Amino acid sequence: MAVGDSESLSLSIRGPENGPMSLTWGQGNMWDSMAALGPLSDRLNISWPIAALRDGIRVSEALGRLQGLLSSLDVFRATFDTEDVRQVFRGEVGVEVRVTEAPAEVVPVRHGYNTRKDPACAELAGRPFGMDEPQIRLGLQHAGGIVTQIDVALSHLAFDGSAYRPLDRLIRAAVEGRATSSSLGMQTADLVGYEQSADQVRRSDAVIDGWVASSTRLPPGRGLMSMTPGAFSVTILRSRAAAVAVEALARRYGVSTSGVVVSALTRTVRRHVEADLSALLLVSNNRSHPKLTDFIGQTIGNGLLVLPHEQPGEGFAAYAKNTYARTITTYSRARYDCIKWREALAGLTAEGHAPDFSYYFNDVRSDRGIWAGLESGLPDLKALLEESSVTTVGRRDMGDATLFADLGSDGHELILQWVCDDTRIPPATAAAALAALENLLVTEALEG
Repeated sequence: MAVGDSESLSLSIRGPENGPMSLTWGQGNMWDSMAALGPLSDRLNISWPIAALRDGIRVSEALGRLQGLLSSLDVFRATFDTEDVRQVFRGEVGVEVRVTEAPAEVVPVRHGYNTRKDPACAELAGRPFGMDEPQIRLGLQHAGGIVTQIDVALSHLAFDGSAYRPLDRLIRAAVEGRATSSSLGMQTADLVGYEQSADQVRRSDAVIDGWVASSTRLPPGRGLMSMTPGAFSVTILRSRAAAVAVEALARRYGVSTSGVVVSALTRTVRRHVEADLSALLLVSNNRSHPKLTDFIGQTIGNGLLVLPHEQPGEGFAAYAKNTYARTITTYSRARYDCIKWREALAGLTAEGHAPDFSYYFNDVRSDRGIWAGLESGLPDLKALLEESSVTTVGRRDMGDATLFADLGSDGHELILQWVCDDTRIPPATAAAALAALENLLVTEALEG
């Protein structure tokens, strides 16, 4: 093919038509939010660049190989029926591929997904996906017809962030001409059948019954929020000092880095925001389940973390170990029919029996080991604090939480983003609480 400076192609992919059928449990977890956001759903899109490909791959070769890979998995042909809340795998769809001349100056690609600093990825991911269109877009950057980078953008309805690793591997292998058939995961239609089997329905119902039983024992609260209009400020802590402290505390206590942050988060919220906080919802990608390890699609669910009561004078170490033990159980119980789950919790809310289900934690780091070895920086911890920042960076006009905390990383910096309902947590309160959270981590790390 003749390649111009920039052109948009429709890559035709084909496969067996199938459906309509139920959503996967993970798709059901995202459905209400994605449907409510509509034209604003692009803020949840997932994107990343793939560089360092084998030399000499022409654009025409890459397109043909991508066409073969995308045709091999039904999720790339999935479209959604908003009226009946169903999905259909179409016999043929056209996937958007933007072919662009690479810039003369190559910017190093940071490893991981949601690298919005890359302009090509930002362009691909900066538009919402229609429910009736394929939930993936691709970009090919080239120099003289030789591919230098592949850009990927995904809808969060059909995919979760943990699909990044297996899909990145498959795309690299396919474009470089290596075999991919042995590493293909389960088809989405097969997962739907598995989840709808009698055994899995029983397991799902047992988890939901557990949620309901736990809910009736907790103090009443806001219930489960839907995505609704309002004012939701976005406040971000950027701190290398916090990353050093978290890594040091994780090794000292035998607790995961995520567990340390969850413990610091909940203790800080109780002290500075909501003293009666009784539960936290943990976003789980469920990739630990054997059938889902290589699955290319959406697997997330929420786990109910019933927070331990803090004893008078209890140290952070004891609280963190107790909380972490509970998080392990919480993540293991995060697979269930999310639409049925939402209906059950909405019913509790309508009856006035629901606790507060409006505080969330999500670990969105793509590389969980990037802070390894940072604990050696403890002697410089106080100096590192001077580089930290807490900034309110914007406001959203729709949200579904009192507080939604995302843990991310930028190299050796910890990034903790809070999206808060301004009517419950004003921006100044959020900023002060994030500063207090960093101080808690640093103080605990230095006292050890």
